[in-house]
Amino acid sequence: MDAELFLFLQRLHLEHPLPRDPNDLAAFARRYEAVARALPEPAEPLRVLSGPFHLNVLASGEKTRLEARLYMPEGVDKPVLMAFFHGGGWLAGSLDSHDMLCRQICIDLNVAVASVHIAQEPGRGFLPPAEQAMQALMTLARAREKLSVNTERLMVGGDGSGAHLGLQAAWRMARQMPGSVDAVLALTPLVKPDFNTASYIRCANSLTFSRDDAVRSWHSLLGGRWQIWDERAVLLHGNQPVQRPPVVVIVAAEQDCVHDDAAALHDWLREAGARCEFYGAPGMPHDFARLQHASRAARHLFKQSLNAFAQQTGLQADASRAPPAGATT
Repeated sequence: MDAELFLFLQRLHLEHPLPRDPNDLAAFARRYEAVARALPEPAEPLRVLSGPFHLNVLASGEKTRLEARLYMPEGVDKPVLMAFFHGGGWLAGSLDSHDMLCRQICIDLNVAVASVHIAQEPGRGFLPPAEQAMQALMTLARAREKLSVNTERLMVGGDGSGAHLGLQAAWRMARQMPGSVDAVLALTPLVKPDFNTASYIRCANSLTFSRDDAVRSWHSLLGGRWQIWDERAVLLHGNQPVQRPPVVVIVAAEQDCVHDDAAALHDWLREAGARCEFYGAPGMPHDFARLQHASRAARHLFKQSLNAFAQQTGLQADASRAPPAGATT
C-alpha cells in the first residue's frame, strides 16, 4: 500500500478503533460517520454551489421521500448531471460522509452532482434500495430542466455499495428507456458475495474494507440468502445489460478485497458488448477516493481515473486542477 496512506490509516484506526462486538451494526455505522469527519480537507477549498433537496419517488408501491444534495460547478452553464449513490456497505454512509467526494467530482469533471441518500437499514433486503435507486434516476431525469442542467444527458456514479446501486439502476432504466443513461462511474464497486478470490485472501485484513466487513455488508443486504439470481442483488447474475448499455468506467484499487470482482465485472460487460473500461489504482485500498487528500498518490490516481472517465464520455474535465507532476510514489 502507498506508504503515506498506510501511515494515515494506522493513525485513524488508533483514534477510531473497531467496535468490540462484530454484530453491533449500529456501532459500525457510527464509526463510519466519525471516520468520515476525521478525513483531511483539501489544501484549497472546494468551491461549489450546493444545497439540499428531496426526491419524492414511488418504489415497490410505497411513496418515499429521499434526501438529496445538489452540487453545481461554478462558471459552467447547463452542466451534465451525475446522480451519485454513496457507499457504506448497505450499513452506513450519508450525504455528509460523501460530501467532500461529491464536491471533488463536481469540480474535477465540471458536472452537477446530485447525491442521493438511500436509507441503509439492516435486514431490509435488496429490493427496496434497488427500486428506490432506479426511481431516483427517473425522477432526476424528469427534473433536469428545473435543476438547470443539461437536459440531454444523464450520468450515474457511486462508490462501493453505492456503485452497486447505481449500476443495477442504470442498467434497468436503460432497458426501459434505451439511451436514457450515458455512463456510469463505478468506484471500487461491490459486485458479488464471493469471499474466496485472490484479492479477498490477499486483502483480508484491510484497514479500510476487510473480508469481515464484506461478509457483514453482504449479509445485511441479502439476509443470508446467498444463492440469489437477481441483478438487483448480485451484479453478475440475471440479465446482461444488452439494450444500448451505458458506458461503464470501473475504478478498482489494487489493495482492495473486491478488486478481482471488479475485474470480473469488466470482463463480463465486455463480453456482453458493452463499452467498459477498467482503471486500476496501484497501491490503493478500498475507499481511496474518499481518502484522496490524505495521500498525494491517492489524489493523483483519483484525478487520473476521472480523466479516463471524461475521455470515455466526452466530458471536459478541469485540467487546471490536475495534481503536480511526480505526485505518485
